[in-house]
Amino acid sequence: MTSLHDSQTPTPTPAAPGPTPAAPEPGRAAAPGPAPAAAPAPAAAPRTSWLQLGVVSAGSFVTWVGFGAIIPYLPIFLKEQAHSSMLMIGVVAAMFYLGTLLFSSPLGWLSDTIGRKPVMVAGAALYTVALLLFTTTTDPYWFVFFRLLEGIGTAAFGPAAQAFVADITTEENRSKAYGFLTTAQFGGLILGPAIAAPLYNLVGGGKAGFYAIFYVGAALSALSLVAVIAFVREPAALKVRRAQRRHDIERPGGTGKAARPPIRTIMTPAIIAFLIIAFASHFAMGTFDVVWSLWLQHLGASMTFIGLTWIAFSVPMLLSFVGGIAADRYSRYWLFVGGYTFSAFAWIFYGVTTNMTLFLVVNCLEGLAIAFSYPAKQALLIQASPRRWIGTVTGVEATAMQAAGLLGSLTAPILYGWISGYVLALGGAINLIGLTIAAPILHREWKRLRTGGSMPRQAELERLGDKAGAAVGAPPRGME
Repeated sequence: MTSLHDSQTPTPTPAAPGPTPAAPEPGRAAAPGPAPAAAPAPAAAPRTSWLQLGVVSAGSFVTWVGFGAIIPYLPIFLKEQAHSSMLMIGVVAAMFYLGTLLFSSPLGWLSDTIGRKPVMVAGAALYTVALLLFTTTTDPYWFVFFRLLEGIGTAAFGPAAQAFVADITTEENRSKAYGFLTTAQFGGLILGPAIAAPLYNLVGGGKAGFYAIFYVGAALSALSLVAVIAFVREPAALKVRRAQRRHDIERPGGTGKAARPPIRTIMTPAIIAFLIIAFASHFAMGTFDVVWSLWLQHLGASMTFIGLTWIAFSVPMLLSFVGGIAADRYSRYWLFVGGYTFSAFAWIFYGVTTNMTLFLVVNCLEGLAIAFSYPAKQALLIQASPRRWIGTVTGVEATAMQAAGLLGSLTAPILYGWISGYVLALGGAINLIGLTIAAPILHREWKRLRTGGSMPRQAELERLGDKAGAAVGAPPRGME
């Protein structure tokens, strides 16, 4: 049976027979001596761990089935069963963004420090518990707390999983890897709404119907949790981070604590540009969570049609793996910026039409645009990030997204009362403004990356890890 160990980790080459060097006396450093004639080479060239990517993608698929089943109907559940006002629905939606806003950056840094898996496990567990709690009451004030827990769970899992994919892939096919992950996620988003409406009607609708959707979502999230615990293995890059962390703690004059990244290392012009786009593009998503289902319902759409709009967007997202392949072969920058620009215009269109057929058509086209742009964006972000702090960068980006989502969800009830569905067009306009500011900066960064070469290969990272380990002592084998 094939082992589930990360295939990036080269098989150690046995040392040649010969005398064993004498160990230094306790408390004394080893005397300097001549360098060895040749360092042992890895037994095999590092490569992308497609098996581990498959495990994470499968786990994401089942989680997004549950997510897709719940999110279209949560505002309606709050309105019909909890008798919530528009303001309260906005507050409940905002709590998810608040949780991710507050915790994405520190938990992303934590995954850089202790490893991806424990952070992913904790996030999946908390998310599962939060979904179950929704079935214990119809008091909307409790839903504020439950939605906050959902946000914290997502803040733990999301950045760590994104950084995990970066750890187990090579530069040459990283967009393709993110494409496969995105395909799996939106495959779940297709299946979720497709099963939610029949499930709702199967148990007679009403509160029992909504609870059935929450139970299924929690069960699928728990299944993903089990898969992560059983099959995900920390990548070879972990030994680099552990060696660096141990060096930070034990270096002379150190604080005895793991170092945090200098702000100038993280906040480069390129990363700031990514944050601007993340903020601008996710303001509309915050309004979407509050307004979309209610706006369509106001226009006379049925529960089935509301779910169908999610499916119409998600089906083209199954082509994300094709978008990833194209991004690795051609230009990550142009696919990213082009797709996000089309999405911004789609949001403007959503706010200025009431034609149900056109809603579905533009949903499909936007899904196709994002399928070709998101894998390119994510790979370009990783390419422009400091290698040691990938989890921190993905956490900071998530913070920018959730700050915008929080602002959008809090202002959506007010804006909806003033301008109705035009609030969606406002989100698209803000997205275009962000792209106008950030795109030139990222174009310069893309040209620099193309001229200066890509990030170090995993073989080089492992060599640096071995060098750091030799300087500070071998990194521990288990979790610290």
